[in-house]
Amino acid sequence: MDVAKDLALTDLLCTEPFPTERDRTEFPLGGPGYYIAELGPGSWPSTDDLYAYEAALVLLFDERWGKGSCWGSVTFMERRDRGEEIAEAWVVLGTRADDLHTWSATGTGRYVTLAVADRNPEAVPELLLMVTEFDPP
Repeated sequence: MDVAKDLALTDLLCTEPFPTERDRTEFPLGGPGYYIAELGPGSWPSTDDLYAYEAALVLLFDERWGKGSCWGSVTFMERRDRGEEIAEAWVVLGTRADDLHTWSATGTGRYVTLAVADRNPEAVPELLLMVTEFDPP
């Protein structure tokens, strides 16, 4: 696992212009006001390793931007299902992950979120990074 590579990707996505429309089907995904990328090796030796790597990045992001917030996507996905408008970035991430760690990336006007995509029991869990300009719902 290459923490330096993932931090560099985070920094890049915090400055890169966003696409004007959804432009990819593979990582990094991009759309109006957001990017979503997979972090880590892609193939984890175990889910314990994936969660340990996420915890390490959470600590590094806390050092960079202050204590982030940890929250669940269930509430805003329910709000979306009732017809409330939720930004596409949050919906894309919320359909794949339950627990979200979010920071305001100081000086960029963007939010950085880490989440383990583990909702689909048939899929291999992934560690996802989202960078967006949309406030958390």
